[in-house]
Amino acid sequence: MDITVVGSLNMDIVAVVDHMPRAGETVKTASAQFYTGGKGANQAVAAARHGGRVQMVGAVGGDVFGESIRMELVKSGVGVEGVFTKDAPSGVALITVDRDGQNRIVVCEGANALLVPQDVERACGSGSVSPGSAMLLQNEIPRNTVVHAICLAQRLGCRVIWNVAPVEPIPNGLLTDKDVIVVNEKEASALVGYEVSDEGLARNAAEQLLAMGPGLVIVTLGNHGSLAVSHEFGLMRIPAFTVPVVDTTAAGDTYIGVFAAEWDGVGSPETALRKAAAAAALCVSQRGAQNSIPTREETETFLGQRA
Repeated sequence: MDITVVGSLNMDIVAVVDHMPRAGETVKTASAQFYTGGKGANQAVAAARHGGRVQMVGAVGGDVFGESIRMELVKSGVGVEGVFTKDAPSGVALITVDRDGQNRIVVCEGANALLVPQDVERACGSGSVSPGSAMLLQNEIPRNTVVHAICLAQRLGCRVIWNVAPVEPIPNGLLTDKDVIVVNEKEASALVGYEVSDEGLARNAAEQLLAMGPGLVIVTLGNHGSLAVSHEFGLMRIPAFTVPVVDTTAAGDTYIGVFAAEWDGVGSPETALRKAAAAAALCVSQRGAQNSIPTREETETFLGQRA
């Protein structure tokens, strides 16, 4: 599967603490860990490790973080010809993880904020985006660049998979029935205007989002699994796999990247959704972002053990 990922590239600085600091409180920890990350980069790595032929379109600074980000993408088999160097620091994510594996994240945009529509045109002008391929996007880059990339993908006959995170309104008429929306329950709540607090409400939200034009809507529900709704296949319910949770960082990105690599847009997506859930379960059982994303072989072994 040919996949173009247009999105963010960060250096993640991770601190593991006994509890999240309250307002005005200082919490000590022994050290911080540095991992390459960013929603776009994480999803690109997950897709590449599950057999996708992936190119990354994004921006880094001309600093040591930018060089490390590029090197790690290449190690994972992601093409970096579309990664541009900007006159700004590379993006940084400050991540605090508590003893239960839950995280809080502050993203410093840096060079990600300078990725412009012309960059996407340059990166996709070589024929890498073609009918039958997929373009995977998130919202950690400028809004106008996201919308431009979606329109470009549609014009080239490329299927759009849009992770609407961080959440922003979906413009009327932007999406077509070839396109896919992926959100978690908090993002779904913000888009539909009511709290998505159980599976029934998640289904209602997915159906409401489906009415906005896409052909498939996926709502991830953390340890409650995920569900998907499409006009063609109706409701698909994917249970979560029970594993010890160490760190939830990049779990959602892993799910989305694996789904993009495993579903070619033809036939039911249910098998791809189950593989995505398995890969996300493996991800949360380790610390870090990209280093915790499994390979296809690891995911299939895990699924075989749970059959």
